[in-house]
Amino acid sequence: MSDTLGNSGARKGAPQRSLLATRAANTLRYSLMNLFILVGVYASAYGGPFGYTGLLFSFVLMGYVDELFGDAGNKEDMPPVWYCQAMLFLTLPLLIFATLVTFNVTTPNGFGWIDAIVRAVGIDPDAARARTSFFVWAEGPFVSLGMFYGAAGVNVAHELVHRSDKEFDKFVGRWLLAFTWDTGFAIEHVHGHHRNVGTELDPATAKRGEYIIAFVGRSTIGQWVNAKRFEDERLARKGLSNNLWSNRFWRGQLMTLAILAFYVAFLGPMGIVWFAFSGGIGKIYLEVVNYIEHYGLVRIPGTRVEARHSWDSHRRISGGMFYNLMLHSNHHKIASRRFWELEQSPPEEASALPRGYMAMILFAFLGPPFFNYLDRYLADWDRKLASPDEVAYLKQKGIYLGDRQPA
Repeated sequence: MSDTLGNSGARKGAPQRSLLATRAANTLRYSLMNLFILVGVYASAYGGPFGYTGLLFSFVLMGYVDELFGDAGNKEDMPPVWYCQAMLFLTLPLLIFATLVTFNVTTPNGFGWIDAIVRAVGIDPDAARARTSFFVWAEGPFVSLGMFYGAAGVNVAHELVHRSDKEFDKFVGRWLLAFTWDTGFAIEHVHGHHRNVGTELDPATAKRGEYIIAFVGRSTIGQWVNAKRFEDERLARKGLSNNLWSNRFWRGQLMTLAILAFYVAFLGPMGIVWFAFSGGIGKIYLEVVNYIEHYGLVRIPGTRVEARHSWDSHRRISGGMFYNLMLHSNHHKIASRRFWELEQSPPEEASALPRGYMAMILFAFLGPPFFNYLDRYLADWDRKLASPDEVAYLKQKGIYLGDRQPA
């Protein structure tokens, strides 16, 4: 009888252990971005070539390791909501801390109170500065800082600025965007991109055969112009005065100028150059992700935005690091959903990229080989998911691929 009871207990306990293991794994998975920042900051504080750790991790962890671990299941057991929220709101203080540590290791004398923190974790700040020669390694920490601004800051901001019912959340999101000179994203993305995605009206939808660098320039300028126009139209529609304080677009630029002043206060006039450098890297990161999310997909203006107008990715590692940004079709279908509520769209509703985001981004820089590779998947989209009007549009433009062999 005891053996029977013991086996019965094992049978009952196994699912419970499996559930706990899944929850623990997902808790770690949705902590990865903040851990990524902390490891990168420690490496930058150590100085020398280690300052490039944030950049290296971006490619190795979000690229190669992402492919090794494959896809996550749909709606896996998530951490508690309070934990998910905490991971998001830790991002801003972590980015401020990362910025200060970068200042400390790239200036001749550093700053006493930051030195004390660095010493507390076992690093000699004077030796770190000696390793970080201005002409050899000083740019490394700022490169990594730019990756943190883009991969962590912009991504969390994207989650927060969609919360129309939470003014504080949107406020934090705008400050995160200020690190990449791009507070206008909070306006254009929510009120422009989500309305115009897949159409020629949307600068953030990459066209078939459009090279990624050309797209970054076009999208950046187009979104900036649209954000200002949307805000001007909003104020006019409501009969409100349009000035520096009432206009959200210009208030956002003041937030960016505040961070610029922060750089200059610590680094002097060179702070302008370093902020342009690190913020620019973060902005480019945002745009290359935009490129992958909707590349080559089309929609007729005025028709409903559906899951099929975005590319999905179900990769386990990047999905956790980016707080399910890769479940992009479900996000566009129901933009008000929090990241822990997003679901994988079935293949009859949306197409998934053949590789994870970082792998696809790196491949995209090759140009023609990327176009030829993804054309096979676009051909499937044209055959299976495009509406009759979208097929007619693609044929009119001479870019219909549905006659090609299946991928």
